[in-house]
Amino acid sequence: MTDTTLPPAHAAPLPSATTTGAQPQLDASRLMRLFVRLNVALYVKPPSPARTLVNKFFLRLNVHLYRRSAGRIFGRFGNLDALLLTTLGRRSGRSRVTPVVYWYDQGRFVVVAVPGHHGATAGTAGQPAWLLNLRATPDATIDIGPERIAVGAEELTGAERTRFWRKFTAAYPFFEEFERQAGRPLSLVRLTPHDLRSTSA
Repeated sequence: MTDTTLPPAHAAPLPSATTTGAQPQLDASRLMRLFVRLNVALYVKPPSPARTLVNKFFLRLNVHLYRRSAGRIFGRFGNLDALLLTTLGRRSGRSRVTPVVYWYDQGRFVVVAVPGHHGATAGTAGQPAWLLNLRATPDATIDIGPERIAVGAEELTGAERTRFWRKFTAAYPFFEEFERQAGRPLSLVRLTPHDLRSTSA
């Protein structure tokens, strides 16, 4: 087995329309290289209070438009599709919604905990809040287009993590720079629908 259930919140950090078939083709143009540099520059430092407010505004707008349009707006970023991940706040006990890109794999959804995005605890070295929430409570829900699905979260390790990491960095090469800045492997989490879990149990 290469997967382990997410540990409690106090434990150490965890080591696409549906995308199928061949890996996405990269655009190696000057525009893509500029985009990579811009992403890294924006997230290598903890956000200022002003940027935090701007980030929260655009996060709420993203979630609102995704839901109102059933995923037609903000349902795709570059080469991969996006879902809305709803976790239980480990401190507040409230539902927290975050858009994340995913890789579809045989009914399951793999996501990357990119630091510096959507409530990371400390710049690129910190973990996204949604990941910390999943460590405390692995059960969550996802919205994909008009559909809402109850899922359980588990960490990918070993060869499986390597396989999906290659897929994500093929789609988004700047993820490698985020990992370099973080100084550790970024966590990959698989979200498995509960009904699929009970079928395979």
